[in-house]
Amino acid sequence: MASLEHVFGEARSALEALHPDLPKRLSEPASAAQIASFEHETGIRLPDPVRLLYRQADGCNQGDGIFGGWEWIGTEFLGDHLAELQMSLESDRPDEAEAMTLVPLFYANGDYLCIRHKEDSGTLYYVPHDAPTVESVAGTLVEFLEQFVARIAAGALVLNQFTTPLGIHFSVNPPNREYWPPDFE
Repeated sequence: MASLEHVFGEARSALEALHPDLPKRLSEPASAAQIASFEHETGIRLPDPVRLLYRQADGCNQGDGIFGGWEWIGTEFLGDHLAELQMSLESDRPDEAEAMTLVPLFYANGDYLCIRHKEDSGTLYYVPHDAPTVESVAGTLVEFLEQFVARIAAGALVLNQFTTPLGIHFSVNPPNREYWPPDFE
C-alpha cells in the first residue's frame, strides 16, 4: 500500500493539473501544537493517519470543495464542526453513544465525512445531515485519496470556479452533482 504522504502528493499534483491555483487553496501543514491544541480542547486524540493527513496540509480554504465537492476542515474549525455534528447526532440518535466517537474531516451541505477517534485505521464514514445512518465509504484515508486521484484522471470530477461576496472559490466535483456521492464505487 502506498504511503499517505505519497498519495497526498499525487492528489496535490492532480489538483494542480486541473488548475495551477488549486494547490494554493490548501493550507500550510498543521503544526504539532495546532493538533495538540485541538486534542487538548476536545479531549480527543486523533488517530495517527489523521494526524499525518493534517501534517500534509491543515485543510483547505473555507468554501473550497476541492475534494470531490467536500471542503476539508482545518484544525482551527474542527472543534466547531465537531460540536455541530454532536448536537445533530444527539438529537437524531439519542441512544447511539457510538455516534459520539465521530470526528468530522470533510463537509458539504450539512453532510460530513468523519473518522471515529477510537479507531486507528482512519476509516472514513459518511454521515448525512438528514438520515440516521453512518456508512463506511473508505477503509483508509489513503484509499479515499487514491479514489479521488483516480476519479480526476477518469474525468469523473471536474473543476468549477465561482465568485461569492467572500471571493473566488473552487470546487472539484462530479459534473452532475454538488459533491462526490457517498457510494465511492
